[in-house]
Amino acid sequence: MMNFKTMLQLPVLETNEVLKILQEVADHERKQENPNMPKISFSNTEGTISGYFINYDRDKGVVLIGNWYDNEADLQYVSFHSISCIMLQNVKDYVHLLSDGKIPFTPRPEEVPTQLQLKKELKAAGVALQEPLGKTLSIVFNAGENPSDTQKYYAKKAINLLQETLVILAENNLAKEAFSETVDAIEFEFAKANTIELSDSVLRITFSLEKGWKSVLNKTELQNAIEKNL
Repeated sequence: MMNFKTMLQLPVLETNEVLKILQEVADHERKQENPNMPKISFSNTEGTISGYFINYDRDKGVVLIGNWYDNEADLQYVSFHSISCIMLQNVKDYVHLLSDGKIPFTPRPEEVPTQLQLKKELKAAGVALQEPLGKTLSIVFNAGENPSDTQKYYAKKAINLLQETLVILAENNLAKEAFSETVDAIEFEFAKANTIELSDSVLRITFSLEKGWKSVLNKTELQNAIEKNL
């Protein structure tokens, strides 16, 4: 929750890092039934441009912002290189992303899965991976006796990350064959460091939440780390 003391803990970020964070927020919100998109104002040589952040393309160096008036879209494509200042509003639920791990993340109650829901997610992921991997795979979350709401929230994200990563891995026939021959189960938990170890056909993975989800390996990093253990 943002308050004055919380605001004083925020570090300085480069504008391109701020835009990456805004893209992450927008990608999450656009999936919601009632998206709560961040509001931004850009200052450049021609003045100030304001609106809702929609998309950012780093390669093209362009940011798309928009407003909605009388059922009409007002869109502005802004050159990233012309931006001298970024002003943010409507980001109280995402201030932890701007804090570089200094401010803890607290998920909204409706975003926290129950342990039963997590068990269903784990089972569903295993079923979904049967076809691409060509085998039955058990996925287990070592939650401990009383996982926090934050851990349960991130566990769901970790399940999705594992599923998406293994689907990509299975596209490489050699990697798929090596995985199928050596791994029968995956166990994951949260710890201080990202680690992967294969023992007795069980791939044991720890995800670091030191800086929230920013600390966790991305799909490419996770895939490479898994393949090194096969």
